[in-house]
Amino acid sequence: MIGKRFAGSLLCLVILGSAACSPRPASNGLTADDAPATNCADLRADTAKLAAMRKSDMALRKAFSHRSPPDPLAQARKAIDAGDYRLAAATTPEGISTELYGAQCRVLGGLEPWTVRALAFVPDEAAAMGKGPADKVTDFGRRYNAAVLADPRYPYADVCRELERAGTKPDFSEAGTKGIEQPYGFAELGPARMIHGLGAAARRGSVHDINVLLNRDKQDVNMPDMFGMTPLAWAIAYHRWPAAEALLRARANPTGGTCQTAIDREAPLQVARIMRWYGMIRRLRPLVTEEEFASLRQKPRWDDASLIEFNHALTELMDRYDKALRRQSFSRHDLVFDIDAKGNSTSCSLEPASDLPDFDKELCDLAVDIVRWAPARDAFGTTVRESAKLVVGFGGR
Repeated sequence: MIGKRFAGSLLCLVILGSAACSPRPASNGLTADDAPATNCADLRADTAKLAAMRKSDMALRKAFSHRSPPDPLAQARKAIDAGDYRLAAATTPEGISTELYGAQCRVLGGLEPWTVRALAFVPDEAAAMGKGPADKVTDFGRRYNAAVLADPRYPYADVCRELERAGTKPDFSEAGTKGIEQPYGFAELGPARMIHGLGAAARRGSVHDINVLLNRDKQDVNMPDMFGMTPLAWAIAYHRWPAAEALLRARANPTGGTCQTAIDREAPLQVARIMRWYGMIRRLRPLVTEEEFASLRQKPRWDDASLIEFNHALTELMDRYDKALRRQSFSRHDLVFDIDAKGNSTSCSLEPASDLPDFDKELCDLAVDIVRWAPARDAFGTTVRESAKLVVGFGGR
């Protein structure tokens, strides 16, 4: 019977990423979502700061139920005074958006929850964009963000801007083959001052400011900012080789902060890889272990939708071979593929083979025809030929 058979599949690819630091016990600190914070020497894991931010966000959302709504200008000044540079955002079915509230941030992969002050859930952002001052939450969010972005103390004017000044979003449709020239921040830099810190100096390639901030102000060269980017990551994102060299001389870590690894999207080495900046990758390679560099390699990745389609086809195939399969003991088998540098399956075999060669052939033909793959990449980000594997199980005894 079908109920006695296992009909499923999954990719047996090793997940290379793992937490670099162990979580603290919950009693030692909470993130904004009540998750344990990690001891990472990272502002994002400062338990006191996280608790204060969470408390202020809850108070702000609660204030919208009062007869007199909160003053966005006063709230923006209060946040900046406290060193809280998060913008107001809406959560939507597609993720986090600051655009409803008049701002755009250029951050590869989108904004993380801890980088914003979430005001409301918006099921239809396009419809909500037309709301005006009559909607008090939307009006507050727009005026709040305008005040934060206009404050001269705001250190991320290169990363987040007023929507009308942001211009056309970059097209990353060919990122898989050509890389991304600038994965973070706006190409045209805004005004900056020394108080904006090492990240701003790195984005501008100002070796003088970097040296002053390191030697006079003793700023931490490996401290990730609100977006998880260290100064070295920003120097690389803006193609600032001399600034990167100055930071490396100060012992900037190519893998980022204490709790970052080489495979993290914001890690300096990974930023260079995303950009296909091969010269910088070669510069950083001797500064990491062989194991860290090897961890950058990516196995072929299957497309989720195609895998769901394959599972349906597999169930139908097993229905047709039901009687023959029920006579076999249940066992697991590997579907082994060769995936070329373009993501095409060039061969497939079932290992070990079953006692039903026709079934094996149809199974492989279905997998090759249906399952779509993103090709493997070497440590430099170049697509390469590689094997991949799916595990299937069948049998009735």
